[in-house]
Amino acid sequence: MPRNDTLMKYLMLCFLLASFVHAALAQESGLAFLRIGTNAAAGAMGDAQVSNSRDAFSTYWNPAGLAAATSNSVALSHHIWIASTRTYSLAGRFASGLNGGFGLFVTALDSGDLEARNGPGAPEGIFDAQFVSVGGAYGRTLGSLRLGATIKYLSERIFTNSADGYAFDFGFQVDLLQDGLKLGAALQNIGKMSRLSAEATELPRTIRAGASLYPFRILAMADGTVLLNAFLTGEISHVLPTETTRLHLGAAAEVVELVTVRAGFITNDSLRGFTIGGGLGSNGFLFDYAFMPFDGGFDGPGHVLTLLYEW
Repeated sequence: MPRNDTLMKYLMLCFLLASFVHAALAQESGLAFLRIGTNAAAGAMGDAQVSNSRDAFSTYWNPAGLAAATSNSVALSHHIWIASTRTYSLAGRFASGLNGGFGLFVTALDSGDLEARNGPGAPEGIFDAQFVSVGGAYGRTLGSLRLGATIKYLSERIFTNSADGYAFDFGFQVDLLQDGLKLGAALQNIGKMSRLSAEATELPRTIRAGASLYPFRILAMADGTVLLNAFLTGEISHVLPTETTRLHLGAAAEVVELVTVRAGFITNDSLRGFTIGGGLGSNGFLFDYAFMPFDGGFDGPGHVLTLLYEW
């Protein structure tokens, strides 16, 4: 295939993939699938998770949360986006002594079949793209502070061109006011990629910082069962390569430790604004769903489904 044709098709693919990850991929940093989140609970709350994540998906949001979890967990999540693009995430959290926890994860994106075009008219063929992130994480409690780190292997393939690389995440969490207030921050995707055709893809290096507040809970007088547990969270994320800053807000209410309803909002996002969702829990199983209406100009809406088991 001539070099100009390959370059044209690569740019068109970048445009298609960008439609579900905040902005045109040429303007956003590459490997933008690392920015769309993993699980439905987070998606329904505007991706505000850095201060309160404490299950298998802490491997994505903040590895310090692996030390905060009180049980082991494994989870599978599935994103349904536009242009036949789907993302799959598998993660697990396991205790490591009294003060630590480690996690394993793999996230993969498949673009589905895309039409290759150099201009108006019939397509010249079909192609796809695949992106993978796989790795491990560890979190540990040190007094009132939790620290964590993640290492991941990254792979991308577009047409016959492929590249790989590595990245690290670092994070911390701390609980205050008798666990009524939680603070957290994370530095994500610090690493590099090998060259994809002409040049290396720039990673979406991101800083996240936020707080979570549990304003009130209602307990049953007879046995102390939690009837209602309210939860508010907010954070700021900043993508370093593009100097893009977003505010993430989320709220949730858990009813009798069985049903959870959630809502969220993301600012400065070309794809998402308001988000909603809910969850059901029983016998260690948690099923969560997020619904994300896309802004005008995009097919949609988006859906995220997650199944998690704790023991």
